[in-house]
Amino acid sequence: MSGPLHLVLAEITAGTPTLAEIARRTGLTDDVVHAAVDHLVRAGRVTSTELSLGCPTGGCGTCPSSDGCSLPAALGARRPGLVSLSLATRVA
Repeated sequence: MSGPLHLVLAEITAGTPTLAEIARRTGLTDDVVHAAVDHLVRAGRVTSTELSLGCPTGGCGTCPSSDGCSLPAALGARRPGLVSLSLATRVA
């Protein structure tokens, strides 16, 4: 592995906390960092886990706070949220 994938994986391994920080440290664009992480997840090198922020999985219609929610209704299928990236364990 070389190039952007190697740089992004090295930053994840080093514990860099955000994709924005990975982009800043590597000099890569946000789009390249996101594409590299997507590739690393598909390749099984990194696992991605969505962290719960308290929003219901059923969407705003099932939320007791939907009247006063600050999230825009037009987010579509992609909900905002925190994602934890972890190095995948490799089995020899």
